[in-house]
Amino acid sequence: MADLRTRTAARTPAAAPWSGDPDEAGRRGTLTVSDRVVQRIAEAATLSVDGVARAAETAGTVESALGRAYPRIDCDVAGGRVRVEARIATHWPLPAATVAEQVREHVTDRLQTLADVSVDGIVVTVAKVVRRETPQRRRVQ
Repeated sequence: MADLRTRTAARTPAAAPWSGDPDEAGRRGTLTVSDRVVQRIAEAATLSVDGVARAAETAGTVESALGRAYPRIDCDVAGGRVRVEARIATHWPLPAATVAEQVREHVTDRLQTLADVSVDGIVVTVAKVVRRETPQRRRVQ
């Protein structure tokens, strides 16, 4: 059994060493990024912006299960280009316009970097403003 593995491994050609040419990767094949991946990248980028509320803060259990929590991200991808609609909830008292602009900038950067798509436009709608949950202080009686 060990001999068979050794002979099989010996017949497998070794990978060619990297030539150092940065254009070589483009000549070897293609990479296809699905529409769902583009949407997930946009969602993760949106949630990483300070001031954007997470789903647990914006809806109850039933509302979350029905898809009524924020953020809601819709992407239209065609031919290496994308248009994004983001409906978000922000934390009070942060300025909604500032948070929306940060979302727009960060989502654009992440999509261009990670998915290699051109961003035609991002529409950010602040649909809800929520207070940050603060733990209740317990009093000793």
